[in-house]
Amino acid sequence: MYILATAVCLLGFASAQKVTNLNSCLTKEQNLRMDCEYELTALSPVPTCTYNLENNVVGSTDPAMSPDPTFKNRGTVTIMEGSTTCRLNLTGLSDDKPKNFTCTIKQKETVSKSSIVEKKLLLPCSAWSEHGSMLMMTVTSLVLLLEAKWL
Repeated sequence: MYILATAVCLLGFASAQKVTNLNSCLTKEQNLRMDCEYELTALSPVPTCTYNLENNVVGSTDPAMSPDPTFKNRGTVTIMEGSTTCRLNLTGLSDDKPKNFTCTIKQKETVSKSSIVEKKLLLPCSAWSEHGSMLMMTVTSLVLLLEAKWL
C-alpha cells in the first residue's frame, strides 16, 4: 500500500516541459502581439524563447540567436516577469498572405508550437487579455466580502 501511494504521488508531480498555448492579436498600432504560454519541468536553467517565421528567426531571448535581417529592429521577444509567458511584438506585419509562426522554448528540452497568423483575421488585443486575471481576482474578492457581510 505504501509503494502504491508513493507511486501515485510521484506521478502526480511528474510533468513534461511543453508549450500549452499560442495566442495572437493585433495591437491598436496594428502590430502583431503573440503570447506563447509554456510549462517547465524545473526552475533552472532559465528558459530561452525564440520565434520563427517559416525558417527565419524573428526574435529571441537567446543572445546567440540573431534575427533575420528582415526582422531586425521590428521584433522584440520578452519573457513576461513572474509568469510562464513569452511575448513577441512585431511591427509591420504584412497582410498579403497567412504566415506560420513558431514559438520554441529551450530549457532542459526543446519544445515548440506553431500557429498560422492572418492579419485580416486577427482580433484586437484587449485590456482584458492584459489585466484579466487582476480584474477577476478583484471581482471574486468583492463577492466574497459581500457574502461575509451578509452572514
